[in-house]
Amino acid sequence: MIVLPAIDIQGGHAVRLRQGVESDSTKYFDDPVEAALQWAEGGAQFLHVVDLDGAFTGSRCNAQVIGKICDAVDIPVEVGGGIRSEEAITAYLDQGVARVIIGSKAAEDEAFIREMAKKYGSELVVSIDAKGDTVTTKGWVAGSDKKVLPFASFLISIGLRTLVYTDISRDGMLTGPNFSMLEQLQRLPYIRLIASGGMSSIDDLKTLQAMGIYGAITGKALYEGRITMEQIRELEAE
Repeated sequence: MIVLPAIDIQGGHAVRLRQGVESDSTKYFDDPVEAALQWAEGGAQFLHVVDLDGAFTGSRCNAQVIGKICDAVDIPVEVGGGIRSEEAITAYLDQGVARVIIGSKAAEDEAFIREMAKKYGSELVVSIDAKGDTVTTKGWVAGSDKKVLPFASFLISIGLRTLVYTDISRDGMLTGPNFSMLEQLQRLPYIRLIASGGMSSIDDLKTLQAMGIYGAITGKALYEGRITMEQIRELEAE
């Protein structure tokens, strides 16, 4: 299992939100590039970067600083937040992003995600952000008619293997991930599942690893020292 440190960018700074609420943020780094360098130098294998402003507005608000992160580190970077067009996908790939994460647009536009899956394949990830069993959109503030498991099955059926699952109620809360839903998702054939939301300790990551999960994202616990890069390196070496 790989562990991806999260760098969430709001107003040009590295922050963490609680339960995805735009106004409930804590700033950890003035410059997100510093955060990226710290995690990369600490041994991270992959970075998970989110343009929070983009998630709420649907545009690439922090594209410039994301480009600087890609230039600064020699490990792959995946990016999400407000990516709702092919132009946005190609712009990030041209900046050096390894994987582009689609959220709202995948839930709202089946034809779009089918076409993008054909064109970009493994460079594309879909983020399934949910409240309960309902997939949410537009920075987690709007609902949808999608349910988590059927939506995940559809995404796999069109050739997308790497999926991020976030339980919004746990994100930034240090309460542990939604193991029950992750266990159900992990049973789907061909899935490369990335767990997100609520990591509180290295024990949570060990549990996910034992479940056979492909990857896990950690943000607040890492920033506050509840999980360390040394622990992550030891876990990934096992």
